[in-house]
Amino acid sequence: MKTLKTTLSAVWMVVLCLAACFAVSAEETTTATSGAGSFRVEQIYVNVPEMDVFFYALDAQGNSYTPMVVQAAGLELTVGDQHLDTSSLGQADSPICYLVALDNSADIDPVDFRQMRAAIWQLIRSKGENDQIALYTLAGGTTCVQSATSDSTALYKALAAIQQADGQMDMAGAAARVASDIQEEYQALAPRKAVFVCTDGQRIVTNPALLAGLLTDVSSKLNVAMYTFVGSGSPDTLAVLNTMSDGRIIPCTMTGMGEELLAKQQLFATALELRTEVPESLYGERQEIVTLSAPSLGSAVQSSSTVYMGFQMEKPMVDEVQVLGRNKLELTMNQAINPNATRPQFYHVVTNDIWNWYVPIKKVEISEDGRTVTLTTGDLYKGEYHVALNKVSSRMSPANVSTLREQTDFTIAVWPRDNAFYLARFRLPLAVALVVLAALALRWRQLRRHDRSAEQAAEAEHLLTGTEGATALPRRWVTLFWAQRGSIAESRWAGMVESSLMLGSDASQCDLCLPDAKIRPQHCLLCVRGEALLVQTLSPEAAVFVNGERIDGEHRLQNNDTLRLGRTTIRLVL
Repeated sequence: MKTLKTTLSAVWMVVLCLAACFAVSAEETTTATSGAGSFRVEQIYVNVPEMDVFFYALDAQGNSYTPMVVQAAGLELTVGDQHLDTSSLGQADSPICYLVALDNSADIDPVDFRQMRAAIWQLIRSKGENDQIALYTLAGGTTCVQSATSDSTALYKALAAIQQADGQMDMAGAAARVASDIQEEYQALAPRKAVFVCTDGQRIVTNPALLAGLLTDVSSKLNVAMYTFVGSGSPDTLAVLNTMSDGRIIPCTMTGMGEELLAKQQLFATALELRTEVPESLYGERQEIVTLSAPSLGSAVQSSSTVYMGFQMEKPMVDEVQVLGRNKLELTMNQAINPNATRPQFYHVVTNDIWNWYVPIKKVEISEDGRTVTLTTGDLYKGEYHVALNKVSSRMSPANVSTLREQTDFTIAVWPRDNAFYLARFRLPLAVALVVLAALALRWRQLRRHDRSAEQAAEAEHLLTGTEGATALPRRWVTLFWAQRGSIAESRWAGMVESSLMLGSDASQCDLCLPDAKIRPQHCLLCVRGEALLVQTLSPEAAVFVNGERIDGEHRLQNNDTLRLGRTTIRLVL
C-alpha cells in the first residue's frame, strides 16, 4: 500500500511538472538572458510620487554588474508608453521586509520542524538593523503570529511560541492573506519585500494541489520576490522543481535550510536600485506595465513587471495618544519614523482651547521599531489637546516628511486645573505687563519732575517781574502748559502779558497760536486787570471751558486753572 501511494505521488508530480512547463512558457517571464549574463527585476516599489525599481544585472559568470556599468549601457525605463528618468541608480540599501510563512503541520517530523524554526532563527539573527520580519503559520489556514517588526526580541519570542498543529497548507489562501496584509500595511512595510515559505519535501510530493500552487508564479501577482524552501532528506530528487519554477522552489536538507535562507539574504545585497518619480498622469487605481531594459549589455536584455500605481504617500503622523501619567504621553505612529527624531522641537502638543497653551516637552524616547514615541512633558491638566509632528521623516523614505497640519486630537479627563495651570499660562504675560507698567510709571515720574521744574522756574520769573517799576499798561507774568487730547506731550509758553493775550489758531491774527483745527482763528482773550488775570470769550461759537465748565463772557482765573479750547487743554501757572 505504501509503495502504491509513493508511485501515485510520483506520477502526480510528473504530470504537474509538465503542466507547469506549459504554463510558465505561456507567461511573460521577468528574466531575460543574453550572452553577457542575466537581467531580472526583483520588485517595483510604488509610493506616489516615488517609484523604486530593484533589479539584478549579472554577467556570464554570475557576478553583479556595477551601477556605473549598467548606467553606461544605456538603461531605459518605461511605464506604459512613457519614458522615465534613470539617472538615480545605485546599489540597493533600502530596508527589506521578510514575510516568512512556516508550515507547522503536525504531519511534519518534530525534528524537521525544529530544524525549520532554527533556520528562521538564523534569518532573524543576520537581518539588517532596519529590516523587518513578519511570521505566519500555514497549518489549517494562514495565521499571522507576528506582524512586521524590526524588534529581534519580539521575533524570537513569537518564533519560540509556534507549535505544530493539525491541518493542510493552502497555498492560494496563503498568497491571498499575504497580499491583503501588504495592501493594508503598505506604508508601514519596508520598500523591499520578500516572501519565504518553509515546508517539508514529503508534503510537497503527497499534496498535488500544494505543488501546483508553488509552481504557479504567485510572486508576479504579489509584485514581490517569493521563494519556497523545501526540506528533504534527498534534495537532489526534487531538483527538477527548482528548474521548473525558475528558481522559486529551493530543495535543501533540513539542516541546510538556514544556509539557503542566508544565501538569498546575501543575494539581496547585490541588487541595484533605480529611483524615479511617477508622472502625475499615472496616479490612480490602475495597473501599469513597467519595463526596464539595458540594450547595450550584450544583446537587448529587458524585464517587465505589472505594478499598482494607486498608492499615495502618507506622511508620518500620530495614530493614537495614550496618557501614561501626569507628565508622560505615548504616541503610536502610522509608520516607523527616523530614530534621530529625538529633539523636543519635533513634537507639538497644544491645548484646543482659548489658551492655546504649548505643553513643554522635556524628553523624547523612540522604540526600536520606530512605531512608538514616549514624551516626557510638563504637567498635564484636564482638557482637549492635539499633537502634531514637525518635520519628522519616515524611516523607510527620508524624503517623506511630516507637517504640522496633520494633527491628532486627544482628551485628558483627570488632573483638573489648579493655580499652577493658570500660573503656567499667565507667567509670561504677567511678567510683560509688570515691565510695561514699571516703564510707564517711570516715564510719568520723569514728566512730573519736568513739569514741577517748569513751574518752579515760572514762579521764580514771576517773582522777579514784581521788582520792576510800574508801567503805563497792566502786565503779569504767565506760564501756560498745553497739550492736545490723546497726547502725553506738553508744550510750554512763558512770558509777560501786557494788557491782553489773544489765543487762536491763526498766527497772523493772534498772539499765541495753538495748532488745533477745532480752535477759531481768534478764539479767546486773556486780560490783565490789576493783579487779576481774566479770560474773555469772543463769540458764542468759540466755546471756552474753565475747569470743565463752560463760561460766557469774562471769568477770573486762578493758579493751576485749566482752560479747554477745542481739543486743547491749557494749564495756567500764575
